[in-house]
Amino acid sequence: MAKHKTSELEGALLDAAVAKAEGREQYVLTESGGGSFRDFEPSSLWEDGGPIIERERIELEWRDNDGWWNGERVGGSRWVATMDVGVPAQIGTTPLIAAMRAYVASKLGEEVELP
Repeated sequence: MAKHKTSELEGALLDAAVAKAEGREQYVLTESGGGSFRDFEPSSLWEDGGPIIERERIELEWRDNDGWWNGERVGGSRWVATMDVGVPAQIGTTPLIAAMRAYVASKLGEEVELP
């Protein structure tokens, strides 16, 4: 197991962290019948990430500027996701990435152990 900064997670690692936070498997039974499965991809599929955003009331905001974020210079526009008081806001290049980082931070903290 390796430690990863929640603020830097993306792709399959971010999806794995969300699955861990949800206490679930990383696969979803499809509706196409035959008992087939597909990957759980909340950081890129609205059908997986959308219900989490809605349930957890994650707020999303577009920031169209350059500037500093958590002590680092970030260039370009970013999505910002906020949740509970006391949970650091998270940024991402898409609303799903920002929201899933915020969700993972709220459940598992600023660092996550993943395989």
